[in-house]
Amino acid sequence: MGVLVDLGQRRQEKAAQQCFGRWQRRVGFAPVVETRVSDLPDQVLSRLAELDREATLALYDLVLGVRGWGPGERFTYLEPKPKVEALDAFLFLADQVRFDLMRRLGWVQGVATETYTMLDMAARPKDIQAAFNPQVPRLTRAYHRYEDLERRLALEPAAVVRSLIPEALLVFRNRR
Repeated sequence: MGVLVDLGQRRQEKAAQQCFGRWQRRVGFAPVVETRVSDLPDQVLSRLAELDREATLALYDLVLGVRGWGPGERFTYLEPKPKVEALDAFLFLADQVRFDLMRRLGWVQGVATETYTMLDMAARPKDIQAAFNPQVPRLTRAYHRYEDLERRLALEPAAVVRSLIPEALLVFRNRR
């Protein structure tokens, strides 16, 4: 009797290998098909959020790998249209990584990283942005300067939340 093979699962495993095959060397962790950003260890999330060279290449490995375009180093050699597509996906992922870091600090809620896998986020950033509400997470009252920012939040919530990224990186890095 033959063995039944799930081709969809096999394709996802192959995509995960293309996307995450260099991650152990780059950031010290190798995600699997089902991994969400919210599942990443704090140390790995912090490294990705800092966007050093290896973390940037790891995210580009994911963005390019899910499209079958090769490793992150190939980004600079892409034609203009695929390059813009890859850059948009990279920026979406970088935001999501940093939003998840802020979520772990208790500063925001409503983060797509708890719902979607990393592979999905890399493959379908525009669909996820259009479907997920809120597009930028909500700042919580747990943030120590919430009252100072409340008026600006009503006018430009995305700018306010993004303006907290440098502080969040510093606090997260120093909390251990």
